[in-house]
Amino acid sequence: MVYVFGSQVIYYQHIPGKENAAPLILLHGNGEDHHIFDTLCDSLGEDFDIYAPDSRGHGLSACPEELHYQDMADDLYRFITELDIRKPLIVGFSDGGITALIFASTYSHLCSGIICCGANTCPKGLTGQERMAIKKAMKRKLSSHGSSDTDIDTVSSRVFAASGALERLMLTEPDISEKMLGQISVPVLVLSGENDLVKKSDTMKIFSSIQKSQLRILPGEDHGSYVIGSDRLSSFIRDFWAIFTD
Repeated sequence: MVYVFGSQVIYYQHIPGKENAAPLILLHGNGEDHHIFDTLCDSLGEDFDIYAPDSRGHGLSACPEELHYQDMADDLYRFITELDIRKPLIVGFSDGGITALIFASTYSHLCSGIICCGANTCPKGLTGQERMAIKKAMKRKLSSHGSSDTDIDTVSSRVFAASGALERLMLTEPDISEKMLGQISVPVLVLSGENDLVKKSDTMKIFSSIQKSQLRILPGEDHGSYVIGSDRLSSFIRDFWAIFTD
């Protein structure tokens, strides 16, 4: 399915749940698309009314001239309000978690809660080894692409990714302050792998700055092992949603 506002086109998958099923929005990470949640969606069955969009510049969604997390958060706001999705639970992984946090810092009243998986508040929230790997990937793409600029609008997400835009985003953003996190008024479950590429200190910053937050560090898991192609999140989603239905 496709949602359009202005020049931005957002592709999304909608998996209807049974009558009165809880609305759930799944947000993927950098360089991915909604298909990372296919196994999870199968596991959740009809208990949730699921919306899984491709972020701008990803999957089948349109590619913007520039990529910024605030724009992704604004996309989420329009997506929820214009499709009239009532108080969804938002599950965001990596860049999707960043988007969810920025969104909720302003629009907490539009969602029921957030499950934030492997998000960072700033580029230095990533390990030095990961930042170095991102820099090398960006340098390699720019040298083969020939320019740091891309004639966007009509290009595919594959070409957009080859431009180095995704790496540039991770190296320059986000900039989520403790004040922004403190403005989030809904319950937030902060998840991180024991071997995550996000520093534990940054994960703790997110947890400690949000009033209604819970923290789970998952033993043996890395950044995406419990998310990508996995149904591991299903138990966390069901248990977290039970908070609102008890």
